[in-house]
Amino acid sequence: MFQTAHWEELFRQGYTIVSGAIGEDRLRAAQATARALNDGHPDGGWERTKNELWREIRHCPHPDFLAITTGVLHPLSLEILETVRPDDRIQLASTLPGFSTAGGIGRNFHIDGGKGPSLAVFNVLFGVALTAVGSDTAGGFHVLPGSHEQFAAAFRSQPVDAPVHWGDVKLATQRALLPAARMVVPRLQPGDIVVAHGFLAHGTSANTSAVRRDMIFQRRVAEPLLDSAMRPAFMRDPWMFFRRRPHRRPESAHSHVP
Repeated sequence: MFQTAHWEELFRQGYTIVSGAIGEDRLRAAQATARALNDGHPDGGWERTKNELWREIRHCPHPDFLAITTGVLHPLSLEILETVRPDDRIQLASTLPGFSTAGGIGRNFHIDGGKGPSLAVFNVLFGVALTAVGSDTAGGFHVLPGSHEQFAAAFRSQPVDAPVHWGDVKLATQRALLPAARMVVPRLQPGDIVVAHGFLAHGTSANTSAVRRDMIFQRRVAEPLLDSAMRPAFMRDPWMFFRRRPHRRPESAHSHVP
């Protein structure tokens, strides 16, 4: 399922797309469940926010979603990582027509993991499209290609002989990247899977279309990272526990963020 071309894209731009891995029956069942949950908003576990044209259920273990995460995402994660925690929470996120953003970046430009001294790091973020994303303004999952390397460079430059507040480093790097950031909206068909490194910055684009965008997301983490003592090593070597590693390049080729 995860081919050489996928690895090359993941290394180079921080994300890739796997298509055709979800069977029609599983996809249709998940689409129907997403429609039913949206029809029942705000009940059913939806988070309440000021702007509910972007909405989410942070933990949504519906059987139709579990059929995808256990039957497709888990085997896929085992092709990418040496070991994998057997499950993780499933998020349903929807972007409704009329959703807008304050600027060109989109909603909540960030990498996951929190803001504390120790980030809740993970290896891979999966996003499964339940509806099509055919334009930059269809409410799609926004990514900043190459930002995984820039965050990695910032994390790697931290001292090893003194405490590091990783959340402060993360936020400072986000602020440094923001002025020149040019986010990309991957084009997706229903059933396509976005595979993103955990250090890839992302957000949500505006939705000027006439249809709602539905996606389910799930993080995947290698078993050694369940031990918080392993997190600093991963911060400095973000391809730890992957089945393949990118070819090393001269240090001058890396993008460093002050």
